[in-house]
Amino acid sequence: MAIYNILKEKEFYPPTAHHNHFYNGPLREYIESSENNYPGYNELFERLLEVNNTLYVCAQLPVEINPKTISNQIIHYKDAFKIEHGSITVPLIIYWQSDEQDKAILFSDSSYIEAKGLYFCLTEPDADFGSCRNEVLALVIGEEYSTDILKAFNEMNGNQRAVGAIQRYHDHKYLANVDDMKEKSVELAQSILDYAVDTLPTIEEKGALINQTIGRIFLIKKSVYVQYMMTKDILMNRHEGDVKKQRQFAKAYATEIPIISLSALWRGSTQQESEETNITEE
Repeated sequence: MAIYNILKEKEFYPPTAHHNHFYNGPLREYIESSENNYPGYNELFERLLEVNNTLYVCAQLPVEINPKTISNQIIHYKDAFKIEHGSITVPLIIYWQSDEQDKAILFSDSSYIEAKGLYFCLTEPDADFGSCRNEVLALVIGEEYSTDILKAFNEMNGNQRAVGAIQRYHDHKYLANVDDMKEKSVELAQSILDYAVDTLPTIEEKGALINQTIGRIFLIKKSVYVQYMMTKDILMNRHEGDVKKQRQFAKAYATEIPIISLSALWRGSTQQESEETNITEE
């Protein structure tokens, strides 16, 4: 099924602490809706609508983490499977039909690395978008990214470039290469953990932040692992075509991402805990 039809069929999700602004409908109506979490980007939305006034938006879509997925077993951040349903959501997906071709842009509101993690979770073979991964672009929404968003949207809407080519352009622009991505991911994860450890003692309701922290770290680890495995020149030039060796290095890169357990966050511990070494690879 094409991405447009998949998203159009997404049903209402009951409000929770994690996704209390779910919306799925015309972008024009979303702009004026009480579910609009991003009124600061209404000007951007209007500019997109000037190009195509039939855009839809799916906001705060919950993402399920499949423990049976091989990549999830290998990165093996077991606490990610303990967080509450709805802790991981896609902030925004803008989708449309253009010349009988379905397209969608998935947005993170935090980082490009996490946008890629969301994309990888949703486009696994058994996931919601597994059959239409070539119709979905992953980007990060923010004032500094508006020019890139408009350019990518125009290229997709006008069928000027394949979605995969547009994604690769942004990969190189924001991440340079997988080694740079890993270094940036380590810094990003550490900043997320530092914020959680500093903030949790100051707030009464801790659950949302704890679950969000675990979820974000999982997305970062997922992003690093899968991106490494998808980089063909790494396979050929660094690992001489040996997929097993590539998998070992991808796992090692993901392991460098700092983590902390769910229980440690609830205890208020500042000690990060190492991952288990018994990883299923096959």
